[in-house]
Amino acid sequence: MKRIVFALLFAQALSFSLSANPGDTTWVTIWNLRKITQYGNHDTSAVLPTGKTYRKIRMHYILGRYACPSGTQYCGSWDYTTKVFALPPATDTVEMARVITPYATDWINTNRTHDFIIDVTDYASILKGNLDFRYVYEGYSWGFTLTLKLELIEGTPAMEALSVQNIYNKYYTYGSSTNLIENHLIEKTFQYNAPATKAVVKNIISGHGADDNDCSEFCSKYYQLKVNGAVTSQKQLWKSDCGLNDIFPQTGTWLFERANWCPGQEVYPIKHDITSLTSPASTFSLDIDMEPYIGPTQSNLGGYSIASQLITYANPNFLTDVSIEDIVAPTVDPNYARANAICANPKVKIKNVGTNPLTQVVFNYGIVGATSYTYSWVGNLPFLKDTIIDFGATLPLYNGNPTNSFSVGVVSVNGTNGDDNLFNNTYHSTYNSVKVYPNQFLVQFKANASASGSNASLSETSWTIKDDLGNIVYSRLNVPVNALIRDTVTLPDGCYTFTMNDESCDGISWWAYQYYNPNPGNGYIRFTKLGSVPLVLKNFNGDFGCQITERFMTSSVTSVMDYKNIEQVQLYPNPSNEVVNLLFTLTSFQDINYTITDVTGKTLKSDVLNHVGSDAYPISVSDLPNGMYFINCQFKNNSTPQVIKFTINR
Repeated sequence: MKRIVFALLFAQALSFSLSANPGDTTWVTIWNLRKITQYGNHDTSAVLPTGKTYRKIRMHYILGRYACPSGTQYCGSWDYTTKVFALPPATDTVEMARVITPYATDWINTNRTHDFIIDVTDYASILKGNLDFRYVYEGYSWGFTLTLKLELIEGTPAMEALSVQNIYNKYYTYGSSTNLIENHLIEKTFQYNAPATKAVVKNIISGHGADDNDCSEFCSKYYQLKVNGAVTSQKQLWKSDCGLNDIFPQTGTWLFERANWCPGQEVYPIKHDITSLTSPASTFSLDIDMEPYIGPTQSNLGGYSIASQLITYANPNFLTDVSIEDIVAPTVDPNYARANAICANPKVKIKNVGTNPLTQVVFNYGIVGATSYTYSWVGNLPFLKDTIIDFGATLPLYNGNPTNSFSVGVVSVNGTNGDDNLFNNTYHSTYNSVKVYPNQFLVQFKANASASGSNASLSETSWTIKDDLGNIVYSRLNVPVNALIRDTVTLPDGCYTFTMNDESCDGISWWAYQYYNPNPGNGYIRFTKLGSVPLVLKNFNGDFGCQITERFMTSSVTSVMDYKNIEQVQLYPNPSNEVVNLLFTLTSFQDINYTITDVTGKTLKSDVLNHVGSDAYPISVSDLPNGMYFINCQFKNNSTPQVIKFTINR
């Protein structure tokens, strides 16, 4: 039966590609909502079109959650290493992508998924015909679903990828005194032949496990790339920006810095162009050396998972060619969650896919159905490099536009209309409107006990409000630890950005604080409407890592009715013992349904709170054992439920 399905898929893909034109897209599904129920390899096969050339091939790695059956011992959905391999016949098994799953124990309650979009154009030489695929799951608990699709965009690539060979492809123990990692990362010889003219070493490397020095996962080490025995590059294997992850908050230690990875992110490849050090038909050697290191004990060692590949390409296809790679803002793409929503300053990502440096690009952009604008970028972008361009505050992305669709196109490149390839010169996105607040409101900031590194009596957390030109119009710096500061801000109609920064990148209210010694406690940040009727306009989640941002508009015609969908709920104490209290901020009295579930999604308790107002309501949890839970509150005036994680610890 499987072969019949694959044959039908192939026939559909083939009939589509035969009639396709440059820029058209073929989709091939590898897995669809596959439940991950075991450690190790998950294999399947698919049929990909043949005889076509693709400008870009993107992998959509869509992660979701399912409720584990009752009695499942492990269903944590934590941060695990996963890998996607292609298994072409009679050649190397190739790792195409590595994704570290997020801490996602609340995803069932929030009905959440995430589409990790990964460029796999480097593997075009093997992504064709009948092909086996392998998904490797290195977790010891279950609960994730996987959907994997290939998006094949027809056209001419910057360079045709001709071949891929493994240099290393294994997990290697790090820190052993008797089994040195360099005994395995040995020098190897390679050769490539015409029509290949360009060679790149691509490394996907991440450190896992921890000895008494927290190596490899929580220590920063480097590797050196050697070509023909000489060191050509040195790279530090460290990610210091996990607290800026676009998947946030997570239900675990997502914000800790790690060895070249973060929970809820792709392990981003590191590329080394070795074309100038090699030539067709000539033999050369490649070698990776890790920073020398011996662990303090030999009974507990971490290691590095290393997929190192030699990829060759044909001659570049274009002299002058700019590619619009993505719209960073405005968009609903969750991979750019921290950059959205916006009411000014659109941002696009471009890449130079022509050999001539890009020195000037003129763009036409705007909201579909409204006035269009022009922006001229000037710089010096080399071949295969990318950059993000901010179009400034000219375009008003205010609520009430004819559509929530944004479009951008290239007008001219380096002073000439168009460029060598028109099929990558336009891009479209949809976006959500920003919130509208009154011209005057209250910013309430309760600091926790975490002190600044420069002054033990001052909070490490601060905030600013900037206008659409980037000018600071309000700020609150040098707040004493544990202090509650109320600032009334008055803003004319316009677009603004509120930003709160935290020095230690652990937010102001993090579930793991309870395990710290000392425990800094929890703070909060909220916007409140002024007037005789207290009304919370915005309650920020304190588990924001390094930074939390809110872009908003102010309007003199805003009324209370504008806030009919901002019902809020807070829970205390957390951790709890016998009772949890729900503190509601509501615009009207209403009935509220609540459901308490465990981490597997199993419903343990549900009820209705009748005629609820802006007050605290106790709920007994004395019948629940110690552990982690989620309470889901459904409001009458808000179709989106609010979910709060809490623990019971007696």
